[in-house]
Amino acid sequence: MSDEDQETVGLRLVGIDIGGTKSRARLCADGQTAVETSSSSASLPAAGPEGARTALAAALAGLGLDPAEPVDAICVGSAGLSVPGTGRFLRSTLAPFAKSGLVVVVSDAMLVLPAAGLDTGVALICGTGSVAVGAGNQRAVQAGGWGYLLGDEGGGYWIVREAVRLLLRRRERGGSPGELGDRLLAAAGSADIAGLQRLYYATPHVPRDWARHAQAVLDCADPATGDIIARGADAVAALAAEVAGALALPERAPVVVAGGLMNSARYRQAVMRAVSTALPGAQPRVLGTEPVAGAIRLAARAAR
Repeated sequence: MSDEDQETVGLRLVGIDIGGTKSRARLCADGQTAVETSSSSASLPAAGPEGARTALAAALAGLGLDPAEPVDAICVGSAGLSVPGTGRFLRSTLAPFAKSGLVVVVSDAMLVLPAAGLDTGVALICGTGSVAVGAGNQRAVQAGGWGYLLGDEGGGYWIVREAVRLLLRRRERGGSPGELGDRLLAAAGSADIAGLQRLYYATPHVPRDWARHAQAVLDCADPATGDIIARGADAVAALAAEVAGALALPERAPVVVAGGLMNSARYRQAVMRAVSTALPGAQPRVLGTEPVAGAIRLAARAAR
């Protein structure tokens, strides 16, 4: 069978995964992936109205969608869905491309469990931000995902912000920026810590602009990065534990971890350890496919 399961057979479906940094869209026809494309983030709060419209239009054009030949259903999972107007923007833009305007809109975190082929468990997403969602006992629960101004501890933006704060403390004490300073200054294109601080405040705070430097922090051998990684891992593991507790899930309930930060082996291992500590007996694993597969499955269920 194809990369989608049998419930997609006989249908034309579109799945879209919109994160804080990028978007991925997939057209599935009769159980087979026909086209897949990616673009910048189409998240309304992350990219702004114009950026979101442009990115979503690029994703749709890449799939070759035509309102004259609508698909059976569309499911879009988007970061920042709690921001007023986000769901309305996505539905109004996508409805012309689906039969009877059948568009399912969920948070991007809600794509992870169906992408893993699960109906029950906890999904933990560590990307530009951080959030945990869970399903079980006929309920769905979310913890975190409040955005970079109010939360997102352990996400990419938070990691870079903590690194910048650490460098500022080193400067106050007259110390060297160290390897962390060298790496972050190079990534941000700044000549010194004072310039980095000015850039941080002068640059419009679109979270992805700073979250993209998280890999430079995570890959750094500077001793201080270990503390940032440990605190970030503990923070996201606490989200998973909160969801599991709220749902009263069994001790060995699956925990699926996803998001761009899982590309860092160092951070991935720290998160898996922290989850195992916060949820003894849990079965944490990294999502082995793209979350957009979950959007296809949710679209199939809506179409059926």
